[in-house]
Amino acid sequence: MALIDELEPILRQITPEAHKRWEHSISDVPLEYRQRHAAEWNKIANEFFGSVDDLLTRFREFALLDAHDFAKNVEALALPGDHKTRTGPGQPIVGGSPMPGTAFWSIFSADAYFMNDVREMIHAEQWNSKAAEAFRDNFLKNFGEAADWQGAYLKELSIAAASYHLAVNRAKKAILFVAESCLAALKFHPKLQNDLDFNDDSKAAPWATASGATSTALTAVGLFLSGGAALVVGVASLLSGIYSFAKTSGTKPYLQVDYNDYPPKIISDTEYAIKALREWLFLQDDALADGLGKDLSDDQAFASPKLRLASPGLTPDAYKTLDIRDGDGKPPNQVVASIVLLARAGYYNLPGAAYEYDSAVRTLDACTVPGSMGTFFPKSLPKFNEATRRLGDYLRETGDALTRAGDAMLTAARSYQGTDEERADIISQINQIPPHHSRAPFH
Repeated sequence: MALIDELEPILRQITPEAHKRWEHSISDVPLEYRQRHAAEWNKIANEFFGSVDDLLTRFREFALLDAHDFAKNVEALALPGDHKTRTGPGQPIVGGSPMPGTAFWSIFSADAYFMNDVREMIHAEQWNSKAAEAFRDNFLKNFGEAADWQGAYLKELSIAAASYHLAVNRAKKAILFVAESCLAALKFHPKLQNDLDFNDDSKAAPWATASGATSTALTAVGLFLSGGAALVVGVASLLSGIYSFAKTSGTKPYLQVDYNDYPPKIISDTEYAIKALREWLFLQDDALADGLGKDLSDDQAFASPKLRLASPGLTPDAYKTLDIRDGDGKPPNQVVASIVLLARAGYYNLPGAAYEYDSAVRTLDACTVPGSMGTFFPKSLPKFNEATRRLGDYLRETGDALTRAGDAMLTAARSYQGTDEERADIISQINQIPPHHSRAPFH
C-alpha cells in the first residue's frame, strides 16, 4: 500500500480533533474575557489552525518516499548469495551460480557460459601464433579481470540500494507513527516511542535475514563482500559508508508527541518530531554520500581501469597467419577443427557474451533513481546515479569490444586460406553453428 493511502486517513482526523481540543482548552476561559479580547483570541486561533494546516502539508511531503522502490534495484543489480569464484587469473569460474535475472547474473553468464569455451580454444596446443597469443593476453585475461571487477561493483551498488531501501522503509513506518502519535495526543491518549519499535526492520529488508537495520546492513556487507569476486576488489570503499550507515541507522530520533494541555504545544512537538525524522534521513544520506563519493574518485573503485576492457587490436588479417598444426594427420583435420572453433567463438560465444552485457546495461539503465527522491537524499542520490551511469558505460564498452572481436574472428574463419577440401569442410561446419542463445543455458 502506498504511504499516502496509509497516512491520509490519519491526517483527515487531525483537523477535527484539533478543533475539539482547541475548544476544550479554552472552555475554562470566561466567555466575557474572550469577547473583550476577541481580536487577540481570533489571532491566536487562526495561528493555531494555520499551524495545523502547515503540519498536514509537512506530513504529505513524505509521500515522495514512494517515488522509487529501492528493493527493485536490489533485485535488479545483485542479490545476497550472488557469487562466483575464479581459481586464478584467467581461469574458469567455479562454484554456485548467482541469481538469474540480476545484472550480476548477466556478467556471470557472459563469462561462465560463453567466454570459458573461448579460453579453452585459445589454450589448445595447435594455436601457436602471435594473433592467438595477443587475443589471449590482451583480451581474454583482461576480460576475466574486468568481469570480476564489474560484478563486484554491481554488488556494491546493490548494497547501497539495500541501504536506501531500509532507510526509506524505516522513515515510512516512523512518519506513520508520528501522525498517529499526534492524533493520539489530541485525543488525550498519547502513544509511546516504544510502540514504534524503530529498529525492527525485519519485514522492511529486501531480504528477510535480519531483525534490525544495523544487523541487516552488516549482514549485507558479509553476504555481498565475502569471497568470490569481492576478493579481487578487496574491501571496497563503500564498505566504510555502509558501516557508517549501520551506525547512524541505529540511532533513535525522538518521535513521540507528548501529552500537553495546550494544543499548540502538541502541534509544535509534532513538527519537532518530523524535523528529527528528516535529520535522521540526512544522516543516512551523509553516510551513503561519503561511501559513494570515495568510490567514484578512487582508482581502486569506480575510477579503476580494471573495470574497462580494451580492444585486442586484432583485425581479420591478423588471423591469416595462424600457425595451426594438425597433430597426427588423422581425422578429424585439426586445422579444420580449429578454424571452426574460431568461427564458433566469433559467431556464437562472443556475440552471446555481448548480449549478456547488453542485458546488464538495460538493467542498470532502469536503476536510475528519480530526482524527486533527492528531497530526502540530496547528497548521495546524484552520486548513486552517477555510479550507475558510469558502470553502465563500462559494461556497454565491454559489450562493444566483444562484438568487434567476434566479428574479426568470424571474418577470419570464413576467409581462411586452406586447401579447397579444407575450405569446403570449414564452410560446411560454420553453416551448422547455431546463433547465440538469447539467454545462456543453465549448466
